[in-house]
Amino acid sequence: MTQLSIVMPVYNEATVIEGVLTDLSRVLDARFAVDAVELIVVDDCSTDGTTELLVALARERADLVVLRQERNQGPGPAMHRAIEASTGAWLLHLDTDGQTDPEDIWKLWNVREDADLLVGVRLPRRDPRHRLVLTAVTRLVVWVLSGRHLADANVPFKLVRRSVWDDLAPIIPPSTFAPSLLIGIGAVRRGWRVTEVPVTHRERPFGRSTFRLGRLVGATFAAGRQAVLFRFRVDRLPARGPVEAVER
Repeated sequence: MTQLSIVMPVYNEATVIEGVLTDLSRVLDARFAVDAVELIVVDDCSTDGTTELLVALARERADLVVLRQERNQGPGPAMHRAIEASTGAWLLHLDTDGQTDPEDIWKLWNVREDADLLVGVRLPRRDPRHRLVLTAVTRLVVWVLSGRHLADANVPFKLVRRSVWDDLAPIIPPSTFAPSLLIGIGAVRRGWRVTEVPVTHRERPFGRSTFRLGRLVGATFAAGRQAVLFRFRVDRLPARGPVEAVER
């Protein structure tokens, strides 16, 4: 049985993707059996050679599954597709930009039995000021919609129990811009146990983020609108049974 599925949307990360996957494998191989982990990478129509690198790596590694979107849709739909293709009892959402430390996976994994959703909190945050402002806006939206303060609600470093995704998936469309954000809101509203864990955040090693300020602001508003609609849908779901709440 697959214990852990690592889901990773990727777009134009040719300069870092091989190193990110190599470091990740080094960390995971130290504690997991060969068939206990799978890496699901969904390429969002990269144009810089990322696709070719991933295909070559997948030929060498049985644990790496590479999927490619038919058209560029953004990180949310790519993440959604990666989760739907996964089989693990736990899901770990990671970015592919090299800004997170794979060793921090154990900070989440080691305390998973007491939680259903473990949310990394990037400390200190190594991002431009406009991203910090948008994170603050997102934090406020999550607090208003969920009733709980989550310091880094849309962080691409979350460990999610499979049953949490199964509970929320029917109301998270494949086109959702930020499914990670909805998972946080939905988990709180549905009474799943949510734990925040400080994690390291590093400077981006190469290049720039593909999201520019104007696009990022527009995407944030779109994600906010989807989050409001999601909030109404999640409260109409049937009550969860007690067995789900204690599943291991």
